[in-house]
Parts: sequence; C-alpha cells; structure tokens
Amino acid sequence: MSATIDIRFQKAAVILADELNFTRAAERLRITQPALSKQIFALEERLGFKVFERSQRQVNLTDAGEVFIRGCRDASAVLERAIRLAKITHDEAPPIITIGYSPYTDPLLVSSLLAVHMPLYANLKLRLESMFAPDLAHGISTSELDLAIITEPSENPHLTRVKLVTHSLCVIMPSDYPAASKQSVSIRDFGGIGWIVFARRAQPVIYDRLMEEADLAEMTPVELHHYLSPEESIRLIGENFGVAFVEKGIAEQIRAHGIAVRPLSHPSLQVSSFLVLHSDQSSRLVNEFGRAFLKKVPPNNKVETVSGQLLLHL
Repeated sequence: MSATIDIRFQKAAVILADELNFTRAAERLRITQPALSKQIFALEERLGFKVFERSQRQVNLTDAGEVFIRGCRDASAVLERAIRLAKITHDEAPPIITIGYSPYTDPLLVSSLLAVHMPLYANLKLRLESMFAPDLAHGISTSELDLAIITEPSENPHLTRVKLVTHSLCVIMPSDYPAASKQSVSIRDFGGIGWIVFARRAQPVIYDRLMEEADLAEMTPVELHHYLSPEESIRLIGENFGVAFVEKGIAEQIRAHGIAVRPLSHPSLQVSSFLVLHSDQSSRLVNEFGRAFLKKVPPNNKVETVSGQLLLHL
C-alpha cells in the first residue's frame, strides 16, 4: 500500500461519502461518473481495502471506510486551518486565537479568558466557539481550536490538560422542596420526582457518573428530561417537571425567585474543568496566551516559574 494518497482521490471519496451516489458526487466534482469510478478504484487499490460497498442500487461505506473518511475530514480541517493561518500571516492581518468552551462552562472562567491582556499582541483578536465537551476535544485534536475549557475531558494522548477548578455538581430545586433545607444533598433525596439533566452528548463523562450513582443508590427518577441550554432547565423546573442537575458555575448565576441551589455530596460527582491544548501546540502566541490565562486562574496542577514563564508539569 502506498503511504501517499492523491488529494484528489481523498476529495472524491469524501464527496461520495456525502452523497452515497456516484451520479450526484460526479456532478459536484464536475467530472464524469466513469472518471469518479476510476478514482475510487485507484484509491482502494492504494489503500488495500474497500472504502465503499457498491451494488446496482446502493453505495455504502464499509467499517474501514468510515474510519478513513473521518480521517480525511480531519486532515482537510487541519489543512484548511493551516492555509487560513498562512494567509493571515501573509496579509499581516491581526493575529487570531480560536477558543472553545461549553454552554455549561463557568462564566467566570470565560470572563478570565476574555480579560487576558498581552502587550506584545495589542491587536490580538479572539474567536469564540461554543460546543459540547466531545466536540471541543475533537476541535483541539484537529487544530480547529487553539485552546478550550473543557469539563472532564476524556483521556487523549494528543491533548495537554491543565486542571483549573474542581467543584460539586449541583441540584436546582424549588425552595420549598424538603432537600432545600440541607447544606448539601444526595441522590437519595430525589426519589419519586422527575430529573432534569443535561443531554448525554453534551457531557458524556459526567452524565454517566450521575447515572452510575443513581444505580448504586437504587434510585430511578419518575421521569427523565434532558436540556441543552441552562435556561431550559429553569423553565422545566418552573413548569414542575422536577429538579435539575447543573454545573456549579451555571448554578451560581441563577437568581430566580423560589429556586434553591445545593451541591451534591457524592465524591464521584466532583467535576473538574481543564484548560486543554493540543500536545504538539507549537504556536508561541497560543502558548503565551495560555500562560497569561493561567496567571489569572491558578491551576490545580503543579506549576513552576522559570524566567518569568509558567512551565506546566502534566
């Protein structure tokens, strides 16, 4: 198998994966259908495996093909970012750092990011992207994002993680609910009532921990509702759908009348937010920005100062 794949073949494969139809894919590529078939055949010959399963009526990706196409899309994103950054450099446009965060990120952490001042980069611009935790990690891996704040990111050898803050997951409930009289609460305090929980795709690690604790406590909510934005959780509480589980940073922003916020006492529901960069991040600007941010939000990890710069030991 050749280690080098013609970029035209990769583009043809991605377009065909989008369309799953040779005629439509050929039209998008502005080539003939036989020419597209030859390119796909040549690609599979070089790879040594089938990317597509073809019949007279259907075109489908093989399992290996799905992995290959995903890699092609990631490589394309990296290339597009490299071109964009090179163009910015060529045009002498203001430097840009792309920062990712979750809708559930503590607003104080986001404010600290926005407050970073770098005298040597007076015209620095920040581009903010709000995504769910898995998408943030993927964005760092593919260099679509320069850095991100992620709560409980999954282990990934391609990511450098610096723990910022650790806090308890919180429960928001009507102030007249019995558990509201406690300083901290347990899963067992919420039997026989509906639960309002962030969608699993938003924070899979924390979601699974919460459900595991519920199983250990032999607690099953009467109903399980999911929200995407923190505002939705407040609306559902107001409509008597139950109690809501939220991250502390969001809970502290809630000042609704008749609402109480209490931390969960379970050790497994202590969650941490991390500053995350690509492990091969070589941009001096991005690294200096990260250090400047960490001076505002001292991380939980060991940090040493050498010649005025922060060196992270992860």
